[in-house]
Amino acid sequence: MLSDLPIVLFVAVVANDWLLARKVRKAIASRRLDCVDLEEVRFGGSPLGIVVNLFRFRKLPPADDLSDPDHIAIRLHYRIHQVLIGLLLACIAVLLLRTLAP
Repeated sequence: MLSDLPIVLFVAVVANDWLLARKVRKAIASRRLDCVDLEEVRFGGSPLGIVVNLFRFRKLPPADDLSDPDHIAIRLHYRIHQVLIGLLLACIAVLLLRTLAP
């Protein structure tokens, strides 16, 4: 059961990365989000691409009370993305420790 968890989390991270990139592109295209650095954002597609996107999404402007609802949703989605990646890394670390422990 625990050995299947990294696969499930990886699929969740890939799907979340695709959805987040799609939301950002749509918000920029409709001029609801003003962030020139993210105009060419694409779906990561690989572990390296997902990490690159994670650092690229750090350029999202902070949300405040007057922010567009799409902007607030994108920021929340980005936080969920960070949590999923953290869970995936923690799960891999636990599996490695269980494998290496006598």
